[in-house]
Amino acid sequence: MNRKLSSILLLLILSVTDAYLLAHPNLIGRIGVLVYKHSYIKNFPSALLTVALVVSISLLICELAYRFLSKKNALAVYLSLALIALSWFIYVYITFSTFSYRITGKAFIYGAHLLPVILQGMYARYFFKKIMVGHEPQAAFDTPKNNEKKPL
Repeated sequence: MNRKLSSILLLLILSVTDAYLLAHPNLIGRIGVLVYKHSYIKNFPSALLTVALVVSISLLICELAYRFLSKKNALAVYLSLALIALSWFIYVYITFSTFSYRITGKAFIYGAHLLPVILQGMYARYFFKKIMVGHEPQAAFDTPKNNEKKPL
């Protein structure tokens, strides 16, 4: 199987799993979702749409940075996105460690933690992929630049 296809399949499986976990809090969690009007995770289809949008927009940003930015700029983009995902994970961890969120159910808590982890993994993969890419190979028939002699 192609590496890109297997990576997209893994992202798809993790996104569906995350949406399922977010859409299934216990009774207290459901009341919290209704009270705080979190309509984007009210049921499985809306949670799947939310997670899929976040992951696909992040994937699009990573692909555009990989293809069109220089190595230095792309690494800066990936590093900043990774720091945002890490700070989001820390925020979710601290928030869901409080008593009011701790009683919303384990599935809901794991789902809340999973999305920043998915994004962090994706950003790290693109970061290291860009580091490993060497210099762009020059074409065999490049014309010599100013006063450069073409090697035989």
